[in-house]
Amino acid sequence: MLVLPKGVRHMPAHLSRAVQEMLVEEVRSIVQQAPLFVPAMPRTGKEMSVRMTNCGSLGWVTDKERGYRYQPTHPLTGEPWPPIPDSLLDLWRQVSGYANPPEACLIN
Repeated sequence: MLVLPKGVRHMPAHLSRAVQEMLVEEVRSIVQQAPLFVPAMPRTGKEMSVRMTNCGSLGWVTDKERGYRYQPTHPLTGEPWPPIPDSLLDLWRQVSGYANPPEACLIN
């Protein structure tokens, strides 16, 4: 029997295949607008082993000079992050149990 930590829910059938496929397409659209980038560790500048991007009013980034932070623009393009798609906001409202909308959505 699977025992999950307090506050963790496993919802394997929550999203239909069609909804999952639609979300994949929305994420691809976000990546076209805000290309994947490789973040770097603070101080050392060593590249992390992930490529990532964000959507929302803020995005999580890190680099050698300024370290970990949330910022309103893409670190390479300087453009604002794309908005979080309505479908993801709907999912947030369905499962988060939190009244306020998210400000950031990290994609990797």
